[in-house]
Amino acid sequence: MTKEQDYNKDFLQRTAERLMSSGQYAEAAEIYGQLVEKYPGEDSFLLAKAWAHHDSGRRDEAIACFEQLFSKELSRKVFTGFAFDELVRLYKDGRQYESLVTICRQAVEAQPDEMPLMRELGDALLKAGRAVEAVDIFEKITQLEPDAPELFCLLGEALVAAGRLDSAEAAYQQAIALDPTGSAPFNQRLANAFAEVGQFDRAEEMLNRSLAARADDPLCLIRLAEIQIKQQRYMEAKSSVEAAIAFNPRFAASYYNRLGHALADAGRHQDAVEIFGLAIALEKNNAFYYLYQAESYDKLNLPEEAEKARRKAEGIAPAKKK
Repeated sequence: MTKEQDYNKDFLQRTAERLMSSGQYAEAAEIYGQLVEKYPGEDSFLLAKAWAHHDSGRRDEAIACFEQLFSKELSRKVFTGFAFDELVRLYKDGRQYESLVTICRQAVEAQPDEMPLMRELGDALLKAGRAVEAVDIFEKITQLEPDAPELFCLLGEALVAAGRLDSAEAAYQQAIALDPTGSAPFNQRLANAFAEVGQFDRAEEMLNRSLAARADDPLCLIRLAEIQIKQQRYMEAKSSVEAAIAFNPRFAASYYNRLGHALADAGRHQDAVEIFGLAIALEKNNAFYYLYQAESYDKLNLPEEAEKARRKAEGIAPAKKK
């Protein structure tokens, strides 16, 4: 490379960096594009171009750059995975789950012994709605690392998504056997998975198992209340919230707020108005509670009451949303 070529290269690079520093990302991307054409072997320019496109809001162009870098990563003996990590993030953010599956599968094929890549593939398959394939991946992973409770939890979640509920419970029991101290959180995690597929009876059973391991867990009691509302057992739900408050009275208003939202989501707006009122009585300066109450008044076709609640909210300094 001649001195003149060196000068031109440095000049273009400095120009692009100044443009990036001043927020002129699209212009910087154009300059980096020139550098990529002139020096195709220097990945740093392609990477800089990707970030310039990303920061200018040209997401598709950024992805195209990262895909080129990812192809280079796959061809090397040492898999750095930087472009892969960025593509995973971008595809997840854009809910491009089939594209996510594709790159994860390519990465696993290139690095078949890398457990984190297999795990990422299993997660991608789940997000893409391909639960049966995800189960196959997580079963392989648990066979490779049979002493890792977290992997059995992931297998359990895939099994729930695949409709194999008894097998999912068995997977979580294996996780608990490996780490008995995780009994409460593992059972809560399985409860959430069951609830997501509408298996509320099973979810409640898992939450009760969690409470058997740790009875003074207020958040588990709140989650139980939400499940009980799904089952139209409103008085039991209120009792569960009151039990949570007994363990942690400092957060009573927040707990009532969650109960109010669960009731509103279930269409029980008269009950929701009452519960939001309990939250307001405890935290009169939280404007959001008045606004949530106003929404339920609207659903009850009580515009005057809704307007009163909103006026009270307007008279309060902005509070942090709970």
